[in-house]
Amino acid sequence: MTRAARKDDDMAGELIPFPGAATPATADEPGPVAPVPAAGPVQPAEPVLDGELISEAEYRRSKARRLAESAMSKLPAKWQSPETAKQAGAALAGRAALAPVRYPAAVGRGLVVSARAWWAWVRVADFYDAARSSDSLASRWQEIAVVRRRRGVITLVATCATGLGGLVVDLTAGSVPLAVAGGAVSVALAVAGRRKDGSPGRQAVLGGARSLAMLLDGDNLVQAFRDAGVIGKADRLYLVERLRRDDTGFSLVVDLPAGRRASDVIAKRETLASALAVDEVRLILERVRGDKGHAGRLAVWIGHADPYAADPVPSPLATAASWDLWKPVPFGTTARGAAVNLPVVWTSLLIGAIPRQGKTFVMRLPITAAALDPHVRLIIADGKGGKDFRPFEQVAHRFIRGSRESEARRLIAVLEECAADVADRFDRLSEMDDTLCPESKVTPEITRDPAHRMPLTVIGIDEIQNYLGLDMPLNEDEPKGKRVGQRIYELLTFIAKTGPAAGYSLVLATQRPDAKVIPDGLRGQLGTRFALRVMNWQASETIMGAGTYKAGVDASKLLSSHKGVGLLLGADGETELSAGDAVVVRTHLLHIAAIRAACERGRALREQAGTLTGDAAGQNDLAALDPTVAARLADEVTATAGPEPVDAELVELPAALAALADVLVDDEHGVVAVAELASRVGWSAKALGEALTRAGVPSPTPARQRVNGSKNAVSVADLDAIRVAIDGR
Repeated sequence: MTRAARKDDDMAGELIPFPGAATPATADEPGPVAPVPAAGPVQPAEPVLDGELISEAEYRRSKARRLAESAMSKLPAKWQSPETAKQAGAALAGRAALAPVRYPAAVGRGLVVSARAWWAWVRVADFYDAARSSDSLASRWQEIAVVRRRRGVITLVATCATGLGGLVVDLTAGSVPLAVAGGAVSVALAVAGRRKDGSPGRQAVLGGARSLAMLLDGDNLVQAFRDAGVIGKADRLYLVERLRRDDTGFSLVVDLPAGRRASDVIAKRETLASALAVDEVRLILERVRGDKGHAGRLAVWIGHADPYAADPVPSPLATAASWDLWKPVPFGTTARGAAVNLPVVWTSLLIGAIPRQGKTFVMRLPITAAALDPHVRLIIADGKGGKDFRPFEQVAHRFIRGSRESEARRLIAVLEECAADVADRFDRLSEMDDTLCPESKVTPEITRDPAHRMPLTVIGIDEIQNYLGLDMPLNEDEPKGKRVGQRIYELLTFIAKTGPAAGYSLVLATQRPDAKVIPDGLRGQLGTRFALRVMNWQASETIMGAGTYKAGVDASKLLSSHKGVGLLLGADGETELSAGDAVVVRTHLLHIAAIRAACERGRALREQAGTLTGDAAGQNDLAALDPTVAARLADEVTATAGPEPVDAELVELPAALAALADVLVDDEHGVVAVAELASRVGWSAKALGEALTRAGVPSPTPARQRVNGSKNAVSVADLDAIRVAIDGR
């Protein structure tokens, strides 16, 4: 023990006064009065140490625990956890119990392997094969024969010398040295003849079910990556951070071989999870970005258990007195417990899922944060018409419940009012001083000053498909004219495209995430996407965007038991996420009772700030738009939304084109394998290819190409040609 350590042990359990401190007074004797220091230069104070008085036994126990934890961290990862150590110990005990039975067989195999190696050496097999492959066997034959004779003589001499040496040792020292030497030789033969999984001519060892404990060693981890096909059979992994274990799971950082991309490994997460013998929900793969990462650096985390099976985390908004919507909203947590915040300003959010997966709960999180900010104007349209959004009536500037024709026409009037406000805001922003408005967009100061009349405005629409699908004519005098759903689509598209810079944000939710319900003109303007569980990967791509399925982002793989768990893609703070960076998030839980209480606090804040307006303040009437503003708005909205889509019911498409029209993503271009298209629509590749030919879709040149890294050329189809054929009909 060092002198410092002995000193620490002696001082354990004693209270040491700070230097210069007054001596404590006893009950019978008053303590001395501390002298008043003389005036002089200020001297830097000594650091003040804070601690806790512990006993000698507690000190010893804590020291032993630290030593034990340090020793455990140096063990292989499979021995650090009681569960994995139990599995590894059981496997080791089983191998030890079978060793006496397997040892003779291993020695026999080693003898055969050694005999083959000796015979190849005597015959000069490598030299012989090289000469034969180079067609120089005739000229080299004499040389090969000389080497063979020399090695035969060496073998004979070595055998005789070994036998003679053994006889001498037996006569002089007895049989014990010979037994020891024979045992050493048998061990060497057993090592040479041990079974190796995957080696040619040898069988795999039946060791029971695969488990993660047996795959955490470096060699087995590399083999798992090879089995998953993410690295080659001869490639290696480069360990950047050693395997660590914490309360949640195992983590490590690896560099892939040169030319291998981390995004490709992420796309094969399910395959790698199978190779690692874990469920894919327990495996998290992330690219390491920034100065500490590159395109081939991968962070791997393997959870001890399903990270989404625990109870959901209550939302901090339930107890927040207020909220500044310029700050990201607490949204949920990742599998590792890291907080995920959702920005609302400068972006719009699309939420999609099948029923009963928590879509409404998720949508109410950012809207509740908006309700807690007295400087935010809230507009709510509940297409379902239930009680889920009733608490927001206390604070909402406009509140629409239901999707009947009367509510839909009121929504149109509200959106027209918003679109006119967006256009007016840009006119006024262009006239502002550069100091107040430096970038031609709203700032926190502008939105909070009532004099500017530009509050942040959040428009939340639940079950938006109920509004966009309305087919009644917008103008009753023109029964074949523009439809109500089409007008809502145009207004939302205009606000989504131009509104963020003016302080407008959309929060849209739907249980029918397909291109017909939310056309790409609107869907493409929603910068943040959140997909809970959906039925198939096509629906997932409709929400998350084209190319996300190939990047490994597929919301249909989420489990139905994981309520409120989804894939988040889009703006995260100040970082724009790409398709391969979608984050699996378990959203916070916020019950309707807590939402009602939050809305009550939000109403009180608005009354205090004088910002309670619209329906919440009893001002239900909508002002009519100025004719000049209405005319200008009509032109701008129509131009922004693009041409009115053709009613699909008026055109009868061939079966193949009709099926493909439902699954083609707008951002997809170029050629794709016919087999892949056939899998999307449930056809055979041959039937789909023949149907496309009959529909007049021209084949690309050449008709067979290598796509997506395929080794052989396959039949392909031109997506642009298919789209032209659909539009032309």
